[in-house]
Amino acid sequence: MKKDARTLRCHQCWQKSRNGIVICTKCKRKRYCYECITKWYPDKTREEMETACPFCLGNCNCRLCLKEDISVVTGTGEADTEVKLQKLFYLLDKILPLLQNIQLEQRSELEVEASMHGSQLLEEEVVRSLIDDNERVYCDNCNTSIVNFHRSCPNPDCQYDLCLACCMETRIGLQCEEIPASGNEGADDTPPVTSAWRAEINGGIPCPPKARGVCGTTILSLKRLFEANWVEKLIKNVEELTIKYQPPNIDLSLGCSMCQSFEEDAVQNFVRKAASREISYGNFLYCPDAVKMGDTEFEHFQRHWIRGEPVIVRNVFEKGSGLSWNPMVMWRAFRGAKKILKEEAATFKAIDCLDWCEVEINIFRFFKGYLEGRRYRNGWPEMLKLKDWPPSNSFEDCLPRHGAEFVAMLPLSDYTHPKSGVLNLATKLPAVLKPDLGPKTYIAYGSFEELSRGDSVTKLHCDISDAVNILTHTAEVKMQPWQPRIIKKLQKKYEAEDMRELYGKYNRAIGSHTGGDFSHVEYNGQDPDNDIGGYPNISEIRQPCTVTEDTKFSNRLNSLVMPGSDINVDKIKSVKNDTSNNFCQNDDHLETQYGSAVWDIFRRQDVPKLTEYLKKHHREFRHINNLPVNSVIHPIHDQILYLNEKHKKQLKQEFGVEPWTFEQHLGEAVFIPAGCPHQVRNRKSCIKVALDFVSPENVQECIRLTEEFRLLPKGHRSKEDKLEVHVCMIPDML
Repeated sequence: MKKDARTLRCHQCWQKSRNGIVICTKCKRKRYCYECITKWYPDKTREEMETACPFCLGNCNCRLCLKEDISVVTGTGEADTEVKLQKLFYLLDKILPLLQNIQLEQRSELEVEASMHGSQLLEEEVVRSLIDDNERVYCDNCNTSIVNFHRSCPNPDCQYDLCLACCMETRIGLQCEEIPASGNEGADDTPPVTSAWRAEINGGIPCPPKARGVCGTTILSLKRLFEANWVEKLIKNVEELTIKYQPPNIDLSLGCSMCQSFEEDAVQNFVRKAASREISYGNFLYCPDAVKMGDTEFEHFQRHWIRGEPVIVRNVFEKGSGLSWNPMVMWRAFRGAKKILKEEAATFKAIDCLDWCEVEINIFRFFKGYLEGRRYRNGWPEMLKLKDWPPSNSFEDCLPRHGAEFVAMLPLSDYTHPKSGVLNLATKLPAVLKPDLGPKTYIAYGSFEELSRGDSVTKLHCDISDAVNILTHTAEVKMQPWQPRIIKKLQKKYEAEDMRELYGKYNRAIGSHTGGDFSHVEYNGQDPDNDIGGYPNISEIRQPCTVTEDTKFSNRLNSLVMPGSDINVDKIKSVKNDTSNNFCQNDDHLETQYGSAVWDIFRRQDVPKLTEYLKKHHREFRHINNLPVNSVIHPIHDQILYLNEKHKKQLKQEFGVEPWTFEQHLGEAVFIPAGCPHQVRNRKSCIKVALDFVSPENVQECIRLTEEFRLLPKGHRSKEDKLEVHVCMIPDML
C-alpha cells in the first residue's frame, strides 16, 4: 500500500469513508471517519475531534492503541522531601505497636521453650527454617501466614507448621474441640473428627494425631523464619527515626474540626448526608473533588479516615486521559490479549442474582443486556453479574490501557498506588507473596427501584483491607410501559410466599432443595399479564447450582452452626415495605438525577448489634436457588445476606443501627475502611473497578480481622486469598 493511500484511511477502522472524515489539526496525521466518531466516541463532536484527535489526547480506543503499553503520569509531581519524610514517620508511628506486639508474642514463646528445657533460651539458639526468599509459610491448622516464630514437626516426612496463635489456643484446650480433622474435609454427612490433641504440662505441643493427616509422633520444635532479633532491630530503628516525631492530635470523640471551621454554605460543597443518627456529626461523609486534592484536602481526608469513615472522591475522570470504559471497548481490548489467555472463549460465566446460580452466556448477549436489559418470561427483570471478567489476577495484562488509566485516576495515590504508594503497606510486600489486590472489575445489570427479589447486589461482607471503588461506566435501561404493573403484582405474590415459608406449614431452605428448572426466554415486548407464575423461567445454559462453590458452602451450613431462631411475626408485618408502591410512581426525570449505585456501609462499632440482628432474622433472607437461608456460620463473612429497605428499617427499630447510605455517581471513587461491613445495589447497569490497599490508620483493624478470619472453619470462602498485614512487616519494608 502506498503511503498516501494509507494516510487517507480512518485511524480507527482503517477503512476509506464514503460519508466523510475528520483530519486532526494538531498532529495533522490522524483521521477519523464520521461513522467511527459516532460509534466509538459518542461524547465527542467533530469539531472537538478536529482540534485534537483521540490519538493526540491518549485515549484512542482502536485495536492497535488498546494493545499499547503506555506509561501514565500520576499525581501532581514529585512530593517535597520533607513532606514525604513526614508521611514515612506517620507510617512508622502507626506500625510500631504492631511490631511491639510481635515482640511480646515471641518473648512469651521463648519463655515456654525455656520452661520445657529448664534453661534460658536466646533467640540465636532457635533453629532457622530453610525456605526460599520468596516462599510464604502458612500455619497448617488455621491457614494464616506465619510471621516469624512458629512450631514445626521435626519429622522430615511431616513438617507440620503451627503459628503462635494456634500454639496458645492448644495450650488452653481450644484446638482439640473446635478445629475438625483435615482428613474429614468435604464429607457433608460425616461428623467432624475431634481426636484429642492437647499440649504437654510443660507447654510442649505434640504433632497432631494421625486422624488429622499428620504423623502425630513427635513434639513440635520452635523455629524462626528470619535472622535472630530482627524484630528488636526494627523496633529500635523505628523508635530512633520517630523520636522527635509528633503525630497529629485528633480528638476522635468530636466531629471533624476542619469541617466545623468552614461556613455552612462552603461545607455543603464537600460533604454528603448519608445517615440520620442522633449524633449528627457522623451523618455526613467527606466528598472532596479529585482535581482539588492539595495538602489541605489530604490532611482533611486523614481526619475522616482515622475515624473509620468512608470517603467519596468526585471527578476522578479528570485525572485520566478520557479513555472509554464502554463495555464493547473493553471487550475489544480483551480480545487482543488472547495470547495471554491461550484461548478465546465466546461464553463466560455470570451469576443470576435471582437464585445466585451460575449461567453460561455469550459475552455479546451479556453486554446487550447490560445496555438494553433482559427479563424473564413473566416480565420480571433479569439481573446478571459477570463473574471474574477479565480474570482478576491478570487485569493489567488483559487490559493494559485500562489498567494504566485506572491507576492514573486513583485519588490520594500515596494511599492507593499499588506500586509506589508511600502510605500503602501492601506495596512493602514482595510480589510473589501478595494475594490478588486488584484491580478487579465488577460488571452487572441494575434496576432503578428495589425489586425485593433478584436485585443486582453485592451482598453484605467485610473486607480485611481498605478498598477504593471507582464507578467507570453506567447504562440506564428503560422498562417497558407495562412492566411496573407486572412487577408490583409479582412482588405481592412473593411477599405472601415469604410469609408462608417463614410461618406456614413448610419451609424450603438452602441445603434442603435443589431448586426448579430455570430457563430463559428473551421477551418480545408484549404484555405477559397472563403469565405471572411463582417463579420465572429462564433459556441460557444454566449450570446446576449443586456444583457451584457457593452451593457447596451453603449446603454445609446446617451441620456447622445456628439451627434456628424465634422471630416475631408482628414486628415484621409492622415494618412497611414501600418497594411495591414505588414502581407505580416511576418518573424518568427523577431517575436522571439519582446515582447509579446505592451503598450501605456500617460503622465498626455497630458490628456486634448488626451481627445479632442477622443471627436473629437470617431465615428471612434468600440465597442459593432463591431459597431461605436456613443457617449461617458468620452472618457477615458468609456473604449470603443483603439487607433491603425493610430490613434496614427493622434494624434501626430493634437495635438503633443505621448505615451510611449514599449514591455513587459516575466518576466517583468510594473509599471503604477495613472492618466496615458494606453492601451495594445497582440502580443502573454498572462497571466498577476496585483496588485493595492497607493504610496506616487501619492497620490495627486489618490485624484484628485477620484473627477473626483465622477462626472461621476450614474451607470458608472468606479465608481464601486474604492479605495478612503481619507479613507486610518483614525486614524489606525498612
